[in-house]
Amino acid sequence: LVGLSMSSEAAPKPAKIKPIIFTAMGCGPYNADAEVALTRFIRVENQVGTSAFMVHCGDIVTGKIKNWPESQYAKVAGILRDGNRIPTFVVPGDNEWNDLDDPARGWRFWTKHFLKFDEQWKFPEPVKRQPERTENFAFVNNHVVFIGINKVGGRIHDKDEWNARHADNARWIDANLQASKTRVHSAVIFAQATAAGRQTTMVAPFKQAAERFGKPILYLHADGHKWFVIEKEWATNITHVQMDLISSNFPPLQVTVTGDPKTPFKFDRRQNSPVWGTVKKLP
Repeated sequence: LVGLSMSSEAAPKPAKIKPIIFTAMGCGPYNADAEVALTRFIRVENQVGTSAFMVHCGDIVTGKIKNWPESQYAKVAGILRDGNRIPTFVVPGDNEWNDLDDPARGWRFWTKHFLKFDEQWKFPEPVKRQPERTENFAFVNNHVVFIGINKVGGRIHDKDEWNARHADNARWIDANLQASKTRVHSAVIFAQATAAGRQTTMVAPFKQAAERFGKPILYLHADGHKWFVIEKEWATNITHVQMDLISSNFPPLQVTVTGDPKTPFKFDRRQNSPVWGTVKKLP
């Protein structure tokens, strides 16, 4: 009877997977109108309050100017920070760095205003930094590993640096995918530019790391300014997404990581919402 009683007990139900929602953007603000739009978007994002965090995927300024003053870096940092209660991460872009006439100067400004940008908020999970490349970060939140890397497009100002950085990125991705593999269901990688592109040495090791991970991966970037979603890019478990640029017509993207292997990622471009509509038509 005892044995019968034990065998008839219902097995404990597995914990329900709770989706995690975040906001991402990139390429902007490129002009005064876009600055106004982004200021409003940050305000609305906080009012809506559904995103756990935000990420800016680089190119905080237009590439049409090759000698940006430090004041512009400070201005964009203020737009992303002031009045914003949502922890916000930033990865580098080429417009504010390697495409400038003086890349070293641009990098000094970027590191001063955006390196470890998220530390201005209290984040619920520990954020790791790559020792040899502190702009690269990673954290696990709600059974998802999030990884930020310094992968830009634009001008190759130093070929050795370019190749070394791609190797560092690949190692950082692989290390975090493998370290978190047993406790996450998905991964998201943030970058300014595609994993492929100019003289990249990153795709092959990234593909191998993804295959070893074996779970859904979202590679999310800006750079091209035109929305697309490519399934099974580079490996069968990678979804490759390029975002719109920031403007009054293109709000930040909201992403849901569902935990469902059949539909692991959902995207809301907020194109048809009265809340997120064109700034000129709304207060």
